[in-house]
Amino acid sequence: MARPHIEFIQSQLIPWSTGLYGGARPEVRVRALSRDTATGASSLILKYPAGWQRPKAEHLQADEELFVLEGSVEISGVTYRKHDYAHLPAGYPRSEAGSSGGAVVLTFFSAEPTASAGAGDYDERRLVRHIDTRRQMAHQGPRKHMSSDGFEHSGTVHKSLFHDVDSDERSWLVGLPPYWSMTKAETHPVCEEEFAIYGDICMPNGIMHAGAYFWRPESIQHGPFGTVGGTLHFCRAKGGAFSTEFEDHPEWLNWDPEYRPILPDEYRAYVGEARISEPNY
Repeated sequence: MARPHIEFIQSQLIPWSTGLYGGARPEVRVRALSRDTATGASSLILKYPAGWQRPKAEHLQADEELFVLEGSVEISGVTYRKHDYAHLPAGYPRSEAGSSGGAVVLTFFSAEPTASAGAGDYDERRLVRHIDTRRQMAHQGPRKHMSSDGFEHSGTVHKSLFHDVDSDERSWLVGLPPYWSMTKAETHPVCEEEFAIYGDICMPNGIMHAGAYFWRPESIQHGPFGTVGGTLHFCRAKGGAFSTEFEDHPEWLNWDPEYRPILPDEYRAYVGEARISEPNY
């Protein structure tokens, strides 16, 4: 995957642009979290204006995965409200779409999101039409399906959102309680991506607050880490099955780390130029 290592940036520092690349939604505002130059895949925050509409039937040439941060958006008769989730595969028919009051939506595309008129063909196995994550039952304890033995599960919660039956890629929510910590370092065989919805988490290179984002390539060691007030993160594993290898770390968790981000040049320019005056977007 041709994405740079981003670890981490507060998304509130990234400037807004207008118009979704690919031309499908010229009216929306966009914060680009990361983009794959080889595949056209991307991770974005989309801000829909009040009264936004796509009244004609269409489908996208890309998967669209969405998690609503604020407001609501309607797609093909389904209303997605705050913290609702969907995974709409490429070709999924949209009879219409709109947002009466506006919305801010964490959005992931698997390729450039170009739109075509009418209905398309799609793989129904990869469709997650709607999840109200606030009402979704949470899993507690070891997550065997993610090969996470060795993780300190005490008090943590996990909500599974999407599992790609072909690639074994996954998306999930994880919640960590106040003063939870992991004193070991860990690595994963696939890319890991996270967006902080609430709270704080102390990493070796800084403290992630609500709105923080990272894209970490495979096999990069990270940790130890912990949270003072608790945290809720949206997570994705890309490139295959997610698993974790743990190693003892010579240094104890730093509860007050200096911010030392790993960023490409264009993102590094944003750091320190603006105050974080917005919520988690």
